Order: sequence, then structure tokens, then C-alpha cells
Amino acid sequence: MDYRKIEWIFLIAFLGLNMFLFSIYNESQNEENSISRYNQTDTIEKRLANDNISVSGKLSNKKNEGYYLSGEQTDMHTALENAREKRGDEQLLNTGVSISENTLTSILKNNSYISEEKIEDSLTEFLQKKDRVLFGEEYTYLSRFSTTDDDYHQLIAVQTFEGIPFYDETARIDVSLEKTGDLLKISKYTQTHISDIEMLREKMDLYTERDIINTLYTNNRIPSGSKIKWSQLAYSRILKVREKNVYVPVWFVAIETAEKTVQLESVNAISNTITTNAIVPKINN
Repeated sequence: MDYRKIEWIFLIAFLGLNMFLFSIYNESQNEENSISRYNQTDTIEKRLANDNISVSGKLSNKKNEGYYLSGEQTDMHTALENAREKRGDEQLLNTGVSISENTLTSILKNNSYISEEKIEDSLTEFLQKKDRVLFGEEYTYLSRFSTTDDDYHQLIAVQTFEGIPFYDETARIDVSLEKTGDLLKISKYTQTHISDIEMLREKMDLYTERDIINTLYTNNRIPSGSKIKWSQLAYSRILKVREKNVYVPVWFVAIETAEKTVQLESVNAISNTITTNAIVPKINN
């Protein structure tokens, strides 16, 4: 009998039950505490407009699909040793590199540059240099989470699964840039990586962008006079079980307030529950 498989089945069932109960509780709290100012038969677009909330583009009803996933945090010490042995190069990433708690940091000594006009192409070219980055071909530029203003430049590249990116601290590369004349020089990067990605359940229908905007609005997470700048569907870790991480699809929504500050909200795309600032539980036994 495959006890490990049974253990995962019970774990996912437990997670599903808790999410279901939380969603019921959340809905009941909204019903008790919300004072409706508008006819609830109004569309979400009309209710947003009534609160002077603007949206970049139209809210989508597109039905995406996703999974519960598991993945194991890659030991970057071991990964680097394996890469050196495979390439027969003991000097690979031997200068300016440090590793702490499965996070690799590389301070670049050789000049590498990013083109401001072709950020994605030049970043992809850099990541594919096997003498500079481990697993670099597995990462994709995530423009919405990157910063490319005049004062600060940081690019984010992440792993993906069936076209949906990961976005959390476990599967990403953060590239720091320095402005040198008309060029952007890569000064350093930090990297985390997950291995052995597995589906824990069959593919599931996900809540749409329009659904989750409605959830944020009815829970008073979108201030009056603000602007919904963008939304992004991505896998994010919700649980750590010993050496394994559990991920679910999450909608991330960037909201610019009337004071011009940007807040990032997140909603579980399977349960349609708000997860902003949620703490990731860890099970070690």
C-alpha cells in the first residue's frame, strides 16, 4: 500500500475542507457586516464606477484551469556541485557567489548588461548563459512584478508550470541593475528554485478575473477613487510539509490608491478567498 500517496490525499482533502469552511465563514461575515449602498443586481463594473474606481481594460470572464501542485525546494549547494561535476568545471560560479538557506546570491564581476529597449530579450539571453546562471532556461521574465523606473531597477524572472508562472519566494530570480550612462548593468542576482513539481489533484476550473475583483470589492479591499492597474494569475505556496511545498493558483491584483501608493492584493483562484498577507503554515512532523 502506498502510504505516502494516501498521506497526500488526506492532506489535500484537509486543505479543501478548511478552504470550504473558511469561504462559508467569510461569506457569512460579509452578509452580516456589509451595508449595501447600491443595488446588488448592478454589475461589478457599475459598482466600481459608482465608487470612482477605474480599471485598466475590461474585466475578463475567461475560465482558466490549474492544479494543486507540490514541489521540493532545490538545495542550491548540491545543485551547484552537480553542475560543476557535469560540466567538468570546478570554477563554475566560483567568484562572488554565496548560498544561504537554499538561496544563491551572485555578485557579478564580469560586465553583463540589459537593454532598456529589449528588456525581456536581453534578460532571457543572460539567463541562458550556463556559466552565469543555474537552471536559467527554466525562468521567464515577469514584467508586472519588475521595477524599471528611473530611480530603481529590479527584474523578476520565475519558473512556470503549463504556462502559469510561480510568484513567491521559492521559485524566482531577482536581478538588480545599476544605471551606467545609457545602459543597465547587472550588479547581482538572487535565486531560488523548486524541483520535482507534481500535480496533487486533477486540473480544476479557476475563478475568473472578474470573480476575484468582485470578491475584493465586496470585502472593501479596493478603496474609493483608486485604480485597478493589473491582475496576474500565478502559483503561490500555501503550505510547507516537511521538504515539500504545496502551491495553488492565486490572482494577484495591483491597486493604485488615490494617494498614488500601490497595494498588492491576492485571492485564491480555486476557493475565491482573500489570501493577502496570509502566513504559510509549516508541518514538520
